Amino acid sequence: MKRAAALAGVALFALAGCSSQAPGQASPEPSSVPASQPAPSSAADQLPGPGVPKVENPIDTTQVAKNPCMVLTDEQVQLVFGYAVQASPRPDGAAGPACSWDGDAAHGYPRVGVVVTNADKRGLTSVYAAKGTGYKFFQPLTPVSGYPAAAYDVSADRRPGECNMAIGVSDTQVIDLEVMQPKARIGSKDPCESGRQVAAMMIGNLQGGH
Repeated sequence: MKRAAALAGVALFALAGCSSQAPGQASPEPSSVPASQPAPSSAADQLPGPGVPKVENPIDTTQVAKNPCMVLTDEQVQLVFGYAVQASPRPDGAAGPACSWDGDAAHGYPRVGVVVTNADKRGLTSVYAAKGTGYKFFQPLTPVSGYPAAAYDVSADRRPGECNMAIGVSDTQVIDLEVMQPKARIGSKDPCESGRQVAAMMIGNLQGGH
């Protein structure tokens, strides 16, 4: 089962034209433990885990967990899709509180969605740990507005036009995104790059307390 609900856009994909930009590697930073505190009992207890980038400026997700649809404003949804799309909240989503925006058939069924994951409290460390096992596809991405991110999929052959992303908003919390491009845009732009643009909007809103 995939971690995220779903995401995509119409107008957003049209803005930048074709792109074949490859995701960049985030530079992992070692986790340090203050001298006044005991060291973790084992590497498995350490957050972030070995090779996992640290989140330097954690975002409090208390409010967004109560209302995950707040990650995007109505104006931003209009920008992404090119037309008004109603939010569909799922506060009791299997992986955590979720919200999705579903485009219609006339526009090629694009979707945008988020999940404030509550499966565990290990953040991106859990995502990295599933590399090669739970996630046959795994690719660290260039940080989004300074926050580390990774693309993943349960299948090595990702569905065309789709990108699943995990954004580390603290060392213990990720927000999952999935991008599904409208059918007419598949192949015209890297879906993960489009997902990064949506993620940047989301992070800006969360930092501003919206």
